[in-house]
Amino acid sequence: MIFHKEENGQLFEKIIIALKARYKLLSLEQLEELLISKKEIKNNCHISFDDGDRSFYNITFPLLKKHNIPVSLFVSPDIISTNTNFWFQETGDYNEEILKSILSKYLDIPAAKLNEFSSQSIFKCLQVKDIKNVIELYRQQTDCGKKAPQNMNLEQLKELEASGLITIGAHTISHPILKNESDENCFYEIAGSIKALEKLLGHRIRYFAYPNGRPGIDFGEREISYLQQNGITMAFSSELNTLSAGTELFSVPRMGFARMGLVPSNPLIAFRLNAGKRWFDIRSIGKPTEKEIRERIKRVLAG
Repeated sequence: MIFHKEENGQLFEKIIIALKARYKLLSLEQLEELLISKKEIKNNCHISFDDGDRSFYNITFPLLKKHNIPVSLFVSPDIISTNTNFWFQETGDYNEEILKSILSKYLDIPAAKLNEFSSQSIFKCLQVKDIKNVIELYRQQTDCGKKAPQNMNLEQLKELEASGLITIGAHTISHPILKNESDENCFYEIAGSIKALEKLLGHRIRYFAYPNGRPGIDFGEREISYLQQNGITMAFSSELNTLSAGTELFSVPRMGFARMGLVPSNPLIAFRLNAGKRWFDIRSIGKPTEKEIRERIKRVLAG
């Protein structure tokens, strides 16, 4: 199961209590051992977090200690060591109209052709260097400057790891959609993040989470090969599926926990857990998939 930014401690505690009641909550090492053995994995669950938002340290970590729950945390060493933000954290509340206008001019595409897509969806079809260029243009045009840091610092990360509950893994340097990048930059984003994180923490890094993480559209065989070349033994996707004895070690699925206005007292929390992947299947009926949206955007970008 995958989480990112948790700001409601009461709700998150309710979720983890429900998870504990239904599943055996595995550490990352226990999960890897089970998957290697090809043993039945039913009723087991691993909780993971991506990005390293400061809320993990302030809100989530105390609850994990209270309930003695092991989790994994995937971070960028560059973001941690420079105390800066990911591109999506910087752009999350940008004015959509201004951003679309900048994207139209930067990409040399009529604005009308981009109107049906969100700027965030468009960004997922660009190389990370282009995203950074658009952010700089937005700052120049709006004089908004850089946002305050939203992520943990190195001292906090080391404290998390020292607890024995948190296993740290790599999450690239700048969170690109790896499939969009050249061979050279893809290798740099993967290898650079692993080596830099090893240097920061003083030990080998064995685990990795793909940014965005959809198999086939965010990563593929090239990315898996680069991970293997750099000593990674298990990697996580965001494929909406459950674990099984046949789960591939370099494409471990992770489902999020759909909220839709849930409050801590809501009994639907248990219902969501029981429904599993079926909940996401029901919600997506009649809606285009992320793959379909990306394909449409890329056709527009290609002219």
